Amino acid sequence: MTKAGIQEGQCWNRIGIYGSRACSRLTEVIHCRSCDVYQVAGRALFDRPPGEDSIDRWTEQLSAVSDDDAAERMPLVVFRLGAEWFALPAEWVREGAAPGPWRRVPHRSGTEFLGIMNVRGELIPYFSLAAVLGIESEADSVAERVLVCGGEGHRLVFPVGAILGLRRLVLDETSRPPATVGKAADAYTRWLVRHAVGSIAVLDAERLSGALEALLR
Repeated sequence: MTKAGIQEGQCWNRIGIYGSRACSRLTEVIHCRSCDVYQVAGRALFDRPPGEDSIDRWTEQLSAVSDDDAAERMPLVVFRLGAEWFALPAEWVREGAAPGPWRRVPHRSGTEFLGIMNVRGELIPYFSLAAVLGIESEADSVAERVLVCGGEGHRLVFPVGAILGLRRLVLDETSRPPATVGKAADAYTRWLVRHAVGSIAVLDAERLSGALEALLR
């Protein structure tokens, strides 16, 4: 037991995002930070009194972080639409969840803006990302998972075929997509990364968010 009252080797280090990733809840919450177990432990950590050596200890730890390593890898949430894999910056993805009840908006709903979804009591604009990207996907009609994205006051949700989870992928100049634009998805793609599942298109979150919000105007 540590001074904060938190046991060594907690689940996030053993079976969570920092361990084997075998935890069944990762499919739902994507990252341990969205799990109530992790949040309770975090509050306990911040509630502890600071140690006399805190400043020296943190200075030593932070100075050991390589800026080059931090710049080379980007945390991304990887998901599937149809037969294709995509990724969005982890900081823009709030959570993966089971789809809630939703309804169409008269005179507004269409193939891209589907309607409004209730996600645990919050009403969020519901889009078909597959339609926006020009991807054939079964997710719109038989979705078992949705991704909730965006910041406070600008949340949006869309169905996905599957969620691979959080991955730290190397993005460099060799990952730049070709300059030619063939389909709608290419217009929103910033990087193309090779992975065990195949090619992953890393989407431009800012540009995509702007396009989705424009559908609501």
